[in-house]
Amino acid sequence: MSLLAPLYIIGAFAIGAPILFHLIRRQPKGQVPFSSLMFLKPTPPRLTRRSRLDNWFLLLLRALALILLAIAFARPFLRSVTLSETEIPGRRLVIVIDQSASMQRDGLWKQVVSEAEKVLLDLQPADELAVIAFDAQPQVLLGFEDTAKLTPKQLQTSVPELLESIKPSWLHGEMGSALAFAGDLAVSHEAETLARKVGSLDDSDKSSNSDLATANTHLILISDMASGSELDTLQAYAWPKMLRVDVRRMVTNKRTNASAQILESKAESAQDLDRLRVRVSNSADATSSSFSLRWSGGVQMNSDKNVVKDAGQSVELPIQVPPGQSRVVRMPMPGPGMNSLVLSGDDHDFDNQRFVVTSEPQATKLLHLGRVVGEPRDNLLFYLQRIPFDNKRRVVGVETLEPRQLGEAPEPVNVPLIVVTEELPPQVAANVKTYCEAGGRVLVVLPKFQQQVALVSMDDPEGNIPASGALEQSSDYGATVNLISDSTLKFREAKIADYSMLSRIDFSNPLFQTMSDPQFNDFSKIRFWAHRVISEVDDDWQVVAQYDDGDPAVLEKQVGLGRLFVLASGWQPTESQLALSTKFLPLMFSFFEGGVNKEASEQFTVGQPVDFPKSASAEFLSPSGDTLGYELSNDRPGIREPGVYEYKTAQKNCLFAVNLDVSESRTEPLDDEALAGYGVLLGAQ
Repeated sequence: MSLLAPLYIIGAFAIGAPILFHLIRRQPKGQVPFSSLMFLKPTPPRLTRRSRLDNWFLLLLRALALILLAIAFARPFLRSVTLSETEIPGRRLVIVIDQSASMQRDGLWKQVVSEAEKVLLDLQPADELAVIAFDAQPQVLLGFEDTAKLTPKQLQTSVPELLESIKPSWLHGEMGSALAFAGDLAVSHEAETLARKVGSLDDSDKSSNSDLATANTHLILISDMASGSELDTLQAYAWPKMLRVDVRRMVTNKRTNASAQILESKAESAQDLDRLRVRVSNSADATSSSFSLRWSGGVQMNSDKNVVKDAGQSVELPIQVPPGQSRVVRMPMPGPGMNSLVLSGDDHDFDNQRFVVTSEPQATKLLHLGRVVGEPRDNLLFYLQRIPFDNKRRVVGVETLEPRQLGEAPEPVNVPLIVVTEELPPQVAANVKTYCEAGGRVLVVLPKFQQQVALVSMDDPEGNIPASGALEQSSDYGATVNLISDSTLKFREAKIADYSMLSRIDFSNPLFQTMSDPQFNDFSKIRFWAHRVISEVDDDWQVVAQYDDGDPAVLEKQVGLGRLFVLASGWQPTESQLALSTKFLPLMFSFFEGGVNKEASEQFTVGQPVDFPKSASAEFLSPSGDTLGYELSNDRPGIREPGVYEYKTAQKNCLFAVNLDVSESRTEPLDDEALAGYGVLLGAQ
């Protein structure tokens, strides 16, 4: 209808009607006889043919009203700024190119280059262009400032050459972030250009012209539109008004794409120890459902680019997976030198390899510093020795030493946790502090005052020790905690009428986080018959849990790179019911596993920052034999290609696997409604 609106201007010719009416003379019609005039001679009015206009002012008002009505219905569009032909802006185009791993499928990148050439052939001299490529993050290949220096013919040559020089990466696609970045780039450039041209306009005119300028800008998205692309960023992004996205889909006739994912095993049965659980997924638009799995060693090279491993291949395991579904199978553990699970039978092999590192269980120790007095069941060590710390990744031995037997500070890598159950001599406490500052974890369980007196008497058979009450008031008790933590805590025995219970537990703390679910977070059945009162706790300490009387039950403090924990009560039955409760094992696992070195067996995703300890000699050795430096910095580097890498330092070497993000294997195309649902305006201009 807006196209026909200008035809209403024809209505302006209706001004002829008032003129015609003003020219018409009204002649007398009919006669009315009056009796008083019957004796007079009739004299009719003299009529002439000459026409003239009467009531000019009324005529002009009527004509003006008709003209204004015609103009109003014609909907005239008046620009706030009159631009000359040389100032009329051209189009502003932002080409957004998908460079994620799924674009490695056969023939897709050639289509990208071809589609970009089509866009360039349609460029006009006044058009402005920017080119962005994205995988996990967007990257500006050519900005508006760069392309402004080139003619359309130069762009038609340079842009395809640029795209030919790059290739799809191994990173996952963050399409939502890329579109938001491109939208901000387009709008900000529009605003800068508009400010130069209409700087003298008021705010309302600038807003109006900004909308018009944005309407002349649009994004061209060149992508396979795989369903694995991340779009959640658009949920919190306000899409610019009148900015449209022209989606150019890259398609392939080969639609079957399957992928394998190695699942974590809890090792709850003997069967889990010699097999791996593997999930095989098939694309929804697949035309095939028959695949096979096998282990392969691939080729490993050293830093001199010499082959050091080629373990060959294992027997294939066939599997049937219907389109759009997944199946979980148990694969035998890989043989010596085999570190790659290979899937075959689909049309695309970019995601057909999953890497895994199977290392020998790491031997570690839990060190107990303290002496056993009285019945074994009344001592903390008795229950420590019965905790199943072992799993398929580690073998944990519980070693006990008398405090004076400890020499130099142990390495946190070999001893993740030290449990202290009595006061330590100053030199031993200093060694424990050194261990904690290096990254170790120390758990101090405060003994009863009477128990500490008995332990001191074992070291002083002559009886030159203070009485129990004097020891309670002396500065010797709790000196170990204060020496390790550089604190001035005060300790005394609590006076309990019956029993105490835990309350005000911080379930956000890693110690209790595994028990934060409502079905596990009830500690009301655990009773404590005795505990120590800890006072003068400064802000450097974190009170993880308290007793119902308000006294701290569990304290935590960071000491250097490590952590110091203090329990105000023991877990043996003479002091509490903790060791006999279902909360004991998860709590002790939390104390221990926070200090376990997990790097040797951890799996990483391409682009994920690795978390190995940094040192001046640390470096990574890639599968191709290239050496990647790992400098001392705050940034955690990310590995950008899948494979099995080696982390090397002067003290240790370990292998770790880097795999493709599983989202890149979901290659079935997205519908346009997926973008429209986030407010993105679709369609070419």
